[in-house]
Amino acid sequence: MDYYNMDFYLNENNLIVDKENVAENLKEIKQFYDLLKVKNYKLCIKDNLDLDYKNLNADKSISTLLVFLKYLDPIETYGVNTIDCDEVDPFIDNYYFIELMSLCHKYDNNIILSSANEHEIVNSEYKVNINKRTEIVKNIIGKSKLEEYLIFNPAPKNINEVFKKAELEFPHIKFTDRAYKTANSREDIYKQYGFMKLLNIFRVLETLVYPFLKGKLQGFFEDSIEEEFKKQTNGIEFSHESDSTMNKYGKKREVTINGKKIKMSYHIKLGDNRMYFIYHKEDDCIYIGHSGEHLQIADQ
Repeated sequence: MDYYNMDFYLNENNLIVDKENVAENLKEIKQFYDLLKVKNYKLCIKDNLDLDYKNLNADKSISTLLVFLKYLDPIETYGVNTIDCDEVDPFIDNYYFIELMSLCHKYDNNIILSSANEHEIVNSEYKVNINKRTEIVKNIIGKSKLEEYLIFNPAPKNINEVFKKAELEFPHIKFTDRAYKTANSREDIYKQYGFMKLLNIFRVLETLVYPFLKGKLQGFFEDSIEEEFKKQTNGIEFSHESDSTMNKYGKKREVTINGKKIKMSYHIKLGDNRMYFIYHKEDDCIYIGHSGEHLQIADQ
């Protein structure tokens, strides 16, 4: 998967018009930049930014923040053909925005990034209708939405990419070689379920199940954590294997981690597929060790 080819065009409207909060807006842009830099993505800004640099630099609290703007990738505005307002849906009569949409069209970009305090350019996407062709530009508003977007994008194309992206995004989720091998043999089932939904399952494993198994999540017991998992994954179930199953068929659930055989005692139900996993205390992570067929249980 190519994780290095997404450019985010900054919507500067709030930075320009909200003159009382320039410092706070610059701090937010710095947060955007830091998030994207970790992923090797680019935050791009117009090369004709309409800021009163002379007066802003007179304020030391702002001048130090302005310096980092030079690290953003410039978007060349010279010679851009400005599109008409009525070619953008929903309609917005805002010069900064229309110029930005024109640049998106010129350079074939489809992502803009707006301040959480943006009050005018607030739709999640905009359509640019030119020459009987519709281009869709996604508008990500604020840091939290950017973080969410980066988890699920770019969209994985196969199960291997799902697992690799999960390991990149969720530091306490790991996959064994057996997990990859068994998942590849059942990829059609996972594709039918949806790779983005699968990523959400791993997100819930990271944010809910991992701290529970680590003993750091208060207020939950085995039954209630299973119900909360089901709620956050839109109906997907996970459960602990019974003692009788582990006694009789525990060996089928063994995986080798760091040279030691470990038995996976939990599983997630995904149609005919099962994902077997265990919390590994030494490595402080959840290992998913098998992602294929339903392994035999005691009452079969």
